[in-house]
Parts: sequence; structure tokens; C-alpha cells
Amino acid sequence: MYTDPDAPRGDIDSPGAVPSVSADVSRTRWTDTPPRGDAVMSDRSVTPNVRLGRRTQKLVRHFDARSAAVLLSTSGALPLPLLAFISPNIIRDGGWPFLGAIWVFTLIVFSTTAIVGRISDRLFAVFGMIGMFGIAGSAYLVTEPAAAGVIITLLAAIPAISAMSSTPRMVALFSLVAVLLALGLAFVDPSSVAGVLVKCGAGVANVMVPVFIVAALRGSLEVTMARYAVLGDTDPLTGLLNRRGFLTRSSELLADVAASGDQIGFLLIDVDHFKAVNDRLGHAVGDSVLVDTVVAINRAAPVPSLIGRFGGEEFVLICPTTGQAALAATAERIRLAVSSMSTVTVSIGAVTAPLSGAGTGPPNISQVIDHLTHLADRWVYVAKSAGRDRVVCLSSSPIHFVAGDPSSSPGPAGR
Repeated sequence: MYTDPDAPRGDIDSPGAVPSVSADVSRTRWTDTPPRGDAVMSDRSVTPNVRLGRRTQKLVRHFDARSAAVLLSTSGALPLPLLAFISPNIIRDGGWPFLGAIWVFTLIVFSTTAIVGRISDRLFAVFGMIGMFGIAGSAYLVTEPAAAGVIITLLAAIPAISAMSSTPRMVALFSLVAVLLALGLAFVDPSSVAGVLVKCGAGVANVMVPVFIVAALRGSLEVTMARYAVLGDTDPLTGLLNRRGFLTRSSELLADVAASGDQIGFLLIDVDHFKAVNDRLGHAVGDSVLVDTVVAINRAAPVPSLIGRFGGEEFVLICPTTGQAALAATAERIRLAVSSMSTVTVSIGAVTAPLSGAGTGPPNISQVIDHLTHLADRWVYVAKSAGRDRVVCLSSSPIHFVAGDPSSSPGPAGR
């Protein structure tokens, strides 16, 4: 194991120097301006189909599934006064003022949703609750049994729409109110006890079946999305975090280290002679060697720590540490674990650095990880040049860290 507490520090281009990272890591300007000589398509040359596609995308971004469903459900009630005007006998005596009030409210909901687009949970709760009472009132005012039955089925629309994206409590509340209204309407103009019971059963089924279907589809979609998120953040062979997952998860750990006053420790672990293993024994054996190596790293890694796979046979580990000596001991423990539990050895480049998290600016998680990777890669090269199966650990100057979403970190994230 090689350590050098007096390693020189300075410009990154100086041999053996250890630079620091600041919020102003990259001054490169990223613009959408094309290089000179590239043709820029003017709006006049855009075809009608392209314009239609852009308008459609803009419309889709303006509405979500819930707001679009509200528009569809309310639009079906807008022609109700016209139908009642054509056939006045379909409305109960004295019911016109109530029907007018219901229509005005429906028009307000439709117009507000069309203008606002993605309505909030609170606004949807108000609209939905009043809307269900409006649907029940419309069903009561209509004297035609077949028409009233069709209107009653609309009670399921609000709970089903809420099941798309609302909280379980709101879905349950809407469903309960819709069922109670459907049961109440079953006793309007009862013909017989059997008829009332049939209406009650049909009303409950009309409300709960769509809600159950939408809720089941939503749950299945959320599970699928969660699985894809895991697959997108992990390496399929070893189960470790890939670069994307490592950047996302390291944000919280870096913030905790910056707040606690500890130093951050970073290890780059490279399997020795891995190409020779693949060439001599085949890729299947090489994959098995990598899995055994990961098992050893996981068993020897400190808690808390994050481990990721950045390359074919390169693994990274980041953890809080108290200083260079503590991190060197951690790296040495991992090296010994791999050599005893696997058929290969590893060379480890280790870097420890204080974090300064008091500054402001755009998130620079990608730059911090890239900087630590660059330094650790140097020490891996030194370890391999010195004979492999060893640890080279050095300290870095303080690193300026700004927490935030790694995807909003400026500049390229790749090495």
C-alpha cells in the first residue's frame, strides 16, 4: 500500500498535482446554435403535418390524463338543456331552474379545465364532489327511466377519474359518495321491492367496477415503472448501480458528508489482468469472476457506502471517511477480501477530500464524481505500474459541492 500525505497540489495538468473542484468547473457554453454552414429550417418550410404534430404535442403537455377525462365527461352533459328543450316532457315539473344551474356549473368546470389544463387535487376535489351531486340531480330531474339510468352510470366517472392519479383517500371518498347517491336514486319512483334491489345492485356495480379497473391498471403501471427505474439504474450482471444510478444516489450521501464535516472517500477498484481471464477462459468465466469480486467488495465495504460499476472491470465506491488513513484501511480490507474470495486480485486508487457545501450555484454532482474518478484513475495507474494487487491512497484539496438533481448538473457528465 502506497500513501503520500505530502502529495503536491495544484493545477490538474501538473504531474502529480491534485486539483480542486469549484462550482465554476466548466465555462463551456452550451447553446442550440448550429455551426456555420448548417442549414436552418425556417417555419415556412415546415409541412402542415409537422405543424399539426407540434400542436398535438403542445396540447398533450397542457393536459394530463385526469384533466382530459374531466373534459370528456363534462362535454357529454353540455347538450342536456338542448335535449330537454326538444323534449320538454322529459324534465319534471319545476325542474328547469335546477337543470339550468347544473348546466352552468358543468360549463364552468369544462371551461376552467380547458384553460388551466392540469388541475390541482384541491380543485378536482371541489369539481368532482359538486359534479357528482349535479349528475344525481340530473338523473332525478329526468322522468324517462332509460335516460335516467344512463345518467346514473355517469356517477362512476368522477371516482374512476380520481383513481387515475388521486390519493387513495380521495378515491375512497369519491367512491363512497357515488355509491350513496346511486343507492338514493334507486328509491326514486320505486316500482317494486325487487326493482329497488336491482337498481341498488346495478348502481353499486356501475360505480365500483370502473374504479377497480382503473385502480388496478394504475397499480400495474406503477409497478412496471418502478421495475424499469430499477433496471435503468443498475448493472444487470452484478446488480450494482450503474453510472446513472450512482450519480442519483450519491447526491444524498455527498450532502450528508458536507453537512457533517467529514471527508468523502472514493475508491476506483480495477480487476487485474481481467482481459487475460476473458481471452483464456471465456466471457462466461469472466462474468463469474466479476460477480465473485462484487460479493467480496460488498462484504468488505463500510456502512454507509455506495458501490457502482463504471466499466467492464472497474468498480467505484464512495463513503464517508475521517481521513486518508481510514480510507486506506478500508481499501486494503477490500483488496484482501477480493484476493481471498476470488480468483483475481484488484488494484485500488483511493482519494479522500473535504467537502465544502456552503456555496450556491447549479448542482455539480456530476463534476464532483468525475473529478474524484479522474484522480482515483491516476492512482490505479500508479498501483498497476508498481506491480498490481495494491492500494494507492492520496488526499485531495477541498471540493466545492452543490447539492441538487444530477440531471440538472451543467456540462457533460461522462468521463
